[in-house]
Amino acid sequence: MLIVITNEENNREEWKIWKMLFDSGLERLHIRKPSIRKEELSLLLENLEECYHQKMMLHGHHELISEFNLKGIHFTENYRKEHENVQKCIRNHQNNDKLVSTGFHSIAAIEEGYDYTFLSPVFNSISKENYQGKGFDVSSLNKNVIALGGIDSINIESAYNLGYSGVAVLGSVWNAKDPLESFKSINQKYKKVYGESSLYN
Repeated sequence: MLIVITNEENNREEWKIWKMLFDSGLERLHIRKPSIRKEELSLLLENLEECYHQKMMLHGHHELISEFNLKGIHFTENYRKEHENVQKCIRNHQNNDKLVSTGFHSIAAIEEGYDYTFLSPVFNSISKENYQGKGFDVSSLNKNVIALGGIDSINIESAYNLGYSGVAVLGSVWNAKDPLESFKSINQKYKKVYGESSLYN
């Protein structure tokens, strides 16, 4: 699974880039906009045809997943801390045919129940200064773990060799002069390493 996580900054025209990414082969987009208002996010989603909604995961304003029939939701660390029965929340969403993901910063912290989890930072971060990669090896885990942190077209093969089910990219796309071309290059390398038949949940 190749995942693109959105830029944190709010941009009312960003949906146009999302559409181009989808049209260029992106199968999963995580919308991570910590400061966006529900109304602003709703407007972004309204600009996209329904066929794209099933490729999107929300990090905030989870109530919009039903309104737009999105793929699912991502539980942030704060969300997990604020809710007493996280496993019940996971099951409720999954029973409604929604995927649930989350992220951790150590192998020992990874919890069960999620459809997939991010583990970071695997490599030195591109979007965050002085955020050093840990090189986590998950090859012995029987879990759907996605590598996050410093992923680019060069180290995708390293992520594969460390046992990851897929990779998530952020800085290598949004910090590039041409985000679309950068994604295409990453996607091409991803397919070579993981194979054209790599399945998406």
